[in-house]
Amino acid sequence: MTAQATQPQTYLVQTVIIMSLIDIIAPSRGSDRNRFGPVFFAKTAFFVGVVFAGVFGVTSFVLFDGDRELAVIPATRIESEILNTVKEFLISSDVESLDDRSVMVNCWREFEDIEFKVEYLEQGSWRADAYYNLVRYYWRVDDLTLEVTQDKWNRRTHPTIRC
Repeated sequence: MTAQATQPQTYLVQTVIIMSLIDIIAPSRGSDRNRFGPVFFAKTAFFVGVVFAGVFGVTSFVLFDGDRELAVIPATRIESEILNTVKEFLISSDVESLDDRSVMVNCWREFEDIEFKVEYLEQGSWRADAYYNLVRYYWRVDDLTLEVTQDKWNRRTHPTIRC
């Protein structure tokens, strides 16, 4: 019998707590006005959103705190092969001149006297770069297929050629 008698008391305490929370968010304004107006729903949505963002932030930090190790893909080429591939790409590319856009120039003629740096990026590609006319140019070379693409990740403020 006592278990049945305490259940309504517990329900009453929960109801009082919920109503006091509702009174904090949207207090009643008299007998003729409804407490559940647009302000109540806006405040409730805001507080629920703040709580949800907090729970999401804590959960994200707890679950995704560890560092991820990516597998290193060993290189199958050497730097001279990559330089020769970039050289062949530049020899086969004709672009508009930097000074006069109506004149076509060969990319290799522009870059042939410039020193190239090559580095392996540990994920199956090489990066070759050269500094020409105040701008550093980058090319990506796939280690397996030797496919060359121009790496356009950096913004340039100076005029450039499209090699």
